[in-house]
Amino acid sequence: MSVICLAGNVADLSRMVVKSDTVDASKYLRAKKLCKYFYDVREWYDSEIVVSRAEGLLGASADKLVFKDAQHFAMWCKTGSYQLHC
Repeated sequence: MSVICLAGNVADLSRMVVKSDTVDASKYLRAKKLCKYFYDVREWYDSEIVVSRAEGLLGASADKLVFKDAQHFAMWCKTGSYQLHC
């Protein structure tokens, strides 16, 4: 599966970057390392817009962005908000 993600070490934002990667989702499912997020907003973007928002940030480093981590990046792509509710 192809993903666009904020990757790197959250302890050093200058080294985190938005990148495209291919991952094997089955290993995350087996390890139970996937989290389902519930969007506590009334509206969110459809899939095409979410992908476009993520692609628009490819190559950007986190120290120039406002994301704390990968979950905040995903939330922003989906809803335009930085608030995260698990």
